[in-house]
Amino acid sequence: MTIEGNGFVGVAIYLLVGTVGGLLGSRLKVAGGTLLGAMLAVIFFKALVNREIAIPTGFTFIMQVMIGIMVGASYTQGMNKLFAKVAIPVIISTLVLVTAGVLVCFVLVKTGLLDASTSYLSTSPGAMTAMVALAAESNAHSPVVLAFHFFRVAFIILTAPLVFRVIQVWFAKPPA
Repeated sequence: MTIEGNGFVGVAIYLLVGTVGGLLGSRLKVAGGTLLGAMLAVIFFKALVNREIAIPTGFTFIMQVMIGIMVGASYTQGMNKLFAKVAIPVIISTLVLVTAGVLVCFVLVKTGLLDASTSYLSTSPGAMTAMVALAAESNAHSPVVLAFHFFRVAFIILTAPLVFRVIQVWFAKPPA
C-alpha cells in the first residue's frame, strides 16, 4: 500500500528515519556504520509500518547529484601522484574483480536465476549507490541489485576487523 499525498512528506519521513539510523550507526564506530545505520533504519521502518511511502522521482536525481558532488569534492591533486604509484595494482585488481563479476553474472543468467542487466549490476564491483542508481535508470531490478550490494557491504564491514588482524599477523615483521 502506498501512502498517498505529497511525495515530499515521504522524503521528509525517510530523511528523519534515515538520519536517526545514521546517527546510531555512526556511534558504533565501524566503517560504513552511518550508511548501514540509515539503510537499516529505513528498512525496519518500512517493515514496521508495512506501507510504501511515495518518493518523487526527482529526489533520486538530487541524491545522485549530491553523491557525485561528494565524490568529486574528495579529489585532490595528490591523488594523481598516488595513482601513478599504484596504477598497475589498481588496474589488475579492477580487471580481476570485473572478470569475476562477469563470470558470476554469466552463471546467474544461464541458470535462469536473474536477467542479464540485474545480474551484471548485482555482481559488478562498485559503490552500492552507483550500482543501484544504474539499476534504477535501466531495466534491471533495483531491489535485487540493492540486496546483492547491501549484503556485500555488510559482510565486508562485519568481517573486516578479523581480516585486518589476520593480515597483520601474516605480514608482521619478526622481532629483531
